[in-house]
Amino acid sequence: MKKGVRALALLVIVAVLVTGFTGGTGAKAKDKASATEQTLVVGAAKDFKNGSEPKTLIFDSLTDSLEDMSSGPRLVTEWEKNADFTEYTLKLKEGVTFSNGEKFNAQVAKFNIEYWPVYRDCGYIKKLKSIEVIDDKNLKVSFNESYGNFIDELSKIWVTLPNAVDAKGNITDWTGTGPYVLKDYQADMSATLIRNETYWRTDKMPGITKIDYKVITDENSRVMAVKSGDVDVIGLTEHYTVMPFADVPDLQANKDLQVSICEDYGTITTYSLNWAKGVCMDQNVRKAIALGIDRDMLCSTVLYGVAEPTSRFVLPTYKFSQQEEGLKYDLTKAKAALEASGYKDGDGDGYVEKDGQKLSLKMVVSDTQVNRSVGVFLQDALKKIGIAVDLQVFDATTTKTMLKAGDFDLSTSHPWTGTVVSYLYWRGNLNTYDDYGIGYGVNDEMNTLTETVSVTGDDKVREEAFNKIWDIQNDFVAGVPLYFSQRIFVAQSNIEGLKFCPNTAEVDLSEVVIK
Repeated sequence: MKKGVRALALLVIVAVLVTGFTGGTGAKAKDKASATEQTLVVGAAKDFKNGSEPKTLIFDSLTDSLEDMSSGPRLVTEWEKNADFTEYTLKLKEGVTFSNGEKFNAQVAKFNIEYWPVYRDCGYIKKLKSIEVIDDKNLKVSFNESYGNFIDELSKIWVTLPNAVDAKGNITDWTGTGPYVLKDYQADMSATLIRNETYWRTDKMPGITKIDYKVITDENSRVMAVKSGDVDVIGLTEHYTVMPFADVPDLQANKDLQVSICEDYGTITTYSLNWAKGVCMDQNVRKAIALGIDRDMLCSTVLYGVAEPTSRFVLPTYKFSQQEEGLKYDLTKAKAALEASGYKDGDGDGYVEKDGQKLSLKMVVSDTQVNRSVGVFLQDALKKIGIAVDLQVFDATTTKTMLKAGDFDLSTSHPWTGTVVSYLYWRGNLNTYDDYGIGYGVNDEMNTLTETVSVTGDDKVREEAFNKIWDIQNDFVAGVPLYFSQRIFVAQSNIEGLKFCPNTAEVDLSEVVIK
């Protein structure tokens, strides 16, 4: 981590400890409130209500995500647990109200702990026994079996009013306890937010008094919007790179703009291999694919030196991440892996065959500039080891439909994300198809290790289990990590205070000002 970023993070942590999450005297909030009203115009890739990041402007989570993706206090300020992690006592923040004046209390917290885990991929719901409201500010949560990951997973639980959601995980009333209030919304077009003047975190009261959220689905149009000054910032409300890599050097050279690239938090762009059916059921084929891709060349050419090559599934800055790289580029080993499974180029056409069948992969990707460019690179790279690639590019909806049906050999996938523990309960432990291809639950041992990680609260035991998990993934090759896809903010030069959060699906505008 860069020294400046680490220093800022330490100052934030110290401020939290000193003020006890109350903001101390509230002097900072008063200074911001008395300042000139400021409007931030955001260019976004998705509809306001369809992304995780925009929700964090309206809704708080129960706990906070710290730098290593462990948990700190938020609306849950303190917690105690018994020795076997079957009972937790939660103390809640007092004096918090929703923007409409309704109180946040233990009944509201109980509802959200029970309602959201199914929709937020939290494993604790499988073992939840009961939640007892002790009084307005205290809860007792009991589990049928040990569950050590509960507090970490509370960082994924949004706090809504009990009558503000439907039976399918949709928010129907966008009234929260967060820093902003949703005043206007036009589906797939725009949203207008104003500052919540009763926001309880006075130390983090934003100086931006209004947000104009503009939906710009086309990536090139988003870049043009920030270059022309039509929007103040792009990349703020997405947890991935939202612009063509080819544009980044030009944007960095633009004196009217500032480009911030996150080096510590983010995800690894990973391609999924259909290990459950077709030619990629063969482990040697999967290994050959991983060994046949020159990630350094991919990043230096197609990705213009912006992205960083890696064969890890998770950044080493995250807790319990893999510390060792996986399979690296080696053409000799790639060809040997194919030969070990009986693939040879018998007719001299440059492609290997087995039992008279040419080895060909169906690659399915959604239609973005980077997906197309990376797809062509992979097509050329795998040709060098004798594998033909049929690159098929579709709109996002069609792509998800095909992946969910298992109609692919190689595809873009959803990467491993922090916390890596929680990810196990979504795709790390999944052995069926979903919108992102197929998961990483490749054998029974993965299920056993997932159980071990969830039951214990001992970080040493978790680390040992995760070391085994990474060994399994590196050996099985269910997916192929390619590069670190950094979050990139591009903003007008007069915007100050933008920062990246450890939780990549959160937006924090508490320090942002327009000069």
